[in-house]
Amino acid sequence: MKFDLVSEWHLAAPPGAVWAVLEAVEDWPRWWPEIRRVKLLQAGGDNDEGAVRRTWWTSRLPYGFVIDLVIRAADKPHLLAVEASGDLAGMGRWEIAAIPVGVRVRYTWQVAPRKAWMRWLAPLFAPLFAWNHHAVMKDGAAGMARRLGVELIDYRRGVSK
Repeated sequence: MKFDLVSEWHLAAPPGAVWAVLEAVEDWPRWWPEIRRVKLLQAGGDNDEGAVRRTWWTSRLPYGFVIDLVIRAADKPHLLAVEASGDLAGMGRWEIAAIPVGVRVRYTWQVAPRKAWMRWLAPLFAPLFAWNHHAVMKDGAAGMARRLGVELIDYRRGVSK
């Protein structure tokens, strides 16, 4: 089973400031409560493309997971695309755009669980897994706002397909 999830954060900040926080992946645990650790496994080239980082996550549910993220595209300060492997596999896409009140950060996460128990339970627990994802993303939005010293204007969750 594949999950297609969209989260949108509206922050009272300029795109460049959001980009600076987002591209500093090793610092994510400082502001995103569910990220326990980030380790650089392989340095990237131009715009950090090709960089590989292992991330250790917790969640609102009683489980954690490990995801390796490979930077596949980076267009400062508008786009950061990653390929995920490990306990979840797929693609993530951060899109940053100026809006009248600051910036819109849209994250599209298209992944499939790789852990056996998650694959078996996904058809039954899909709504719970989607809720968990959005709770983690909402915490990330609030954490980024705190990190930037700005207001989180809005958090919106997309529909899981």
